[in-house]
Amino acid sequence: MTVRELIGRLRGAAKIRHVAEDTVLFHRGDAPRYIFGVLDGEAMLRRYTAEGAEVVVHRARPDSLFAEAALFSDRYHCDAMARAGSRIVWFPKVKVLRLLAEDASFAAAFCHRMAAQVQGLRSSLEIRGIRNAEDRIMAALSLRLADGERKLDMAGSWKQFALDIGLTHEALYRALRRLEHSKRLSRDGLKVTLHT
Repeated sequence: MTVRELIGRLRGAAKIRHVAEDTVLFHRGDAPRYIFGVLDGEAMLRRYTAEGAEVVVHRARPDSLFAEAALFSDRYHCDAMARAGSRIVWFPKVKVLRLLAEDASFAAAFCHRMAAQVQGLRSSLEIRGIRNAEDRIMAALSLRLADGERKLDMAGSWKQFALDIGLTHEALYRALRRLEHSKRLSRDGLKVTLHT
């Protein structure tokens, strides 16, 4: 189920808004009335340490849902901010819960999407736990390939990939050069071939 499919299922109850400047969508502790989706741009979920330092706990990108935990909570557990230029969808919590209760096919599709997100988050945590940058890159690229494939057209940019796997873009580019030099991979723009 895509964000657009969920918009269609809610038959006009979902509201799409273009965010002209960085905008706070909700604060930690607010009573949740919506879950959200990203059509274009990015939203960040963040919390703050006792010392006041910001910690980004999730970056929602196009076709991502976020704040889904609010469906079963009486408050949001973090702050959310949409980046300037983003198109964000507000899905009324009560409408989504009603669909989950009354439509078994919708509930199955929604659960399937949530299971895929959990699987992706688990993979992301494991990848970020790999200390060696070259091995981290190879693992992350390998997970994006189907069984038996060696070639990949990267979605997005290398800077976005670096962010996804927890490297600075400078560290990523240095590690990519070492991987190419050792012939573990080759690149042509965003086309990548793994050789090991």
